[in-house]
Amino acid sequence: MRGASGIELAAIHAQSWGFGVRLKHALTVVAAALASASRPYVAFSGGKDSTVVACLVHSLAPGVPLLWSDDELELPETVEMMTQLKAIAGDQLIVTLGHAQHAGWFWPWRDEPYWREPLPGSLRIDMDVDDWMGSQGYDLTFLGTRRSENAKRREWFEKAGPLYRVRRGTGLRCCPIEDWTDDDVWALIAAWSVAYNPAYDVMEAIGIPRKRQRVGPLPLAPRSQLASGWPDVLASLEARYQRRWTN
Repeated sequence: MRGASGIELAAIHAQSWGFGVRLKHALTVVAAALASASRPYVAFSGGKDSTVVACLVHSLAPGVPLLWSDDELELPETVEMMTQLKAIAGDQLIVTLGHAQHAGWFWPWRDEPYWREPLPGSLRIDMDVDDWMGSQGYDLTFLGTRRSENAKRREWFEKAGPLYRVRRGTGLRCCPIEDWTDDDVWALIAAWSVAYNPAYDVMEAIGIPRKRQRVGPLPLAPRSQLASGWPDVLASLEARYQRRWTN
């Protein structure tokens, strides 16, 4: 993880009292959520936060499925990670194809054919992913959302806590690491020897600050980041859409 020094620092943090307290609390929250539902799932992006949440959930309930919403324009490392996971997990990894049908900020390719071959067994849907999962009988969504990500989320979790009900989708959401820091997340990855998305290593190598390292759809990535870490991907995108990436 991010070089030997990164592994050592994360492993040291994993032994801290504060991390131990937050880990115990997170597992308690997961247990309470599982006891409140009959058909849960983990919203899984392939990023570090949802990866850690999946590990926490599976430590108590190994059969809980993961759901990856494939928005087509994903980092190649994410696609490879999901391809390998699908081969191992089979139906326990549910893959939906949103293809910008309900994501307004994907406007440049809303009506385009898929850029690459979807994973086998992928399901095309035409509605919000959590709403669709609710319509399939799922009644609990585990998320990797954290309060340290922005002020709006901090305010929300101070009011709602890690386990709360909503009026849509599955109706119940659980964010067991909402009070964790980036260091906490990497500490669990180190302590539990968790395989993580190698896109983080690319971001680390090109000097992206850890607070800004995000694994998500390509439209959310600055052009400078794609140009430094994934120049071939950027060139392919700009050639396809005949426009320069502007974000």
